[in-house]
Amino acid sequence: MKRFLLIMLLFSIVISTMGCSNGAYSSEEAIKRGDIVYQVEVANLDRFENFLNNLSNKKEDTIRVTGYTHEGDPIFQDLQFDGKAIQYTYDNSNDEYAGKDKGIEKDVCTEIIKKENEQGKVEFFVSGCSKGNDRFLNSVEKDKLKHN
Repeated sequence: MKRFLLIMLLFSIVISTMGCSNGAYSSEEAIKRGDIVYQVEVANLDRFENFLNNLSNKKEDTIRVTGYTHEGDPIFQDLQFDGKAIQYTYDNSNDEYAGKDKGIEKDVCTEIIKKENEQGKVEFFVSGCSKGNDRFLNSVEKDKLKHN
């Protein structure tokens, strides 16, 4: 009986450890799910450009931009466009080193702006937010964009 309980306890620990991801997933899984993944380069860039196009055409759309910390923890940015405004959610609750700013923050924004930096990359920000802050989304080499 003790042996059975020990096996069940170990099994429970293994299962609970595997299940404690809090919705976090690897960059490979994020790419498969259709997230716009920002690391060294941007994966699913076509999907991001499609979202920008839908924004300019006032067409409803939703995307998730997923970035990863140096330690590999995901940071999610969800953008849900209803034809008028962007419901923006920033979620760094899976970032082990986020400190006191760890959690989920929501805002309502009006646009996505792009700025070219000194390295020739185009940086995208969600802007016109009710809390006043522009939020960085990703950075892309200008020549990789289909629509400059």
